[in-house]
Amino acid sequence: MIDHKTGKRVVVQIDPDAGPYFKIYTREQADELEDLFGDKYDILFEMKYPEDVKEDGGQEFYFGNLADPIKLQKIIDEII
Repeated sequence: MIDHKTGKRVVVQIDPDAGPYFKIYTREQADELEDLFGDKYDILFEMKYPEDVKEDGGQEFYFGNLADPIKLQKIIDEII
């Protein structure tokens, strides 16, 4: 998956306290992902709204310490 604003591949990162997460820079793309993770993939997540992406409605998606970052990256890579 490519972030619409940055033009870069979305890559799962690891937060030591919250587990795997990634950042999306636009509201439209964040809304689409929220629907996909909830409806199609049935994946639980938490959203945060950091200042560096807030201007365009972007979000960070957190999946918790039990989530497998490799499987999560594979799902993200399959999303067009």
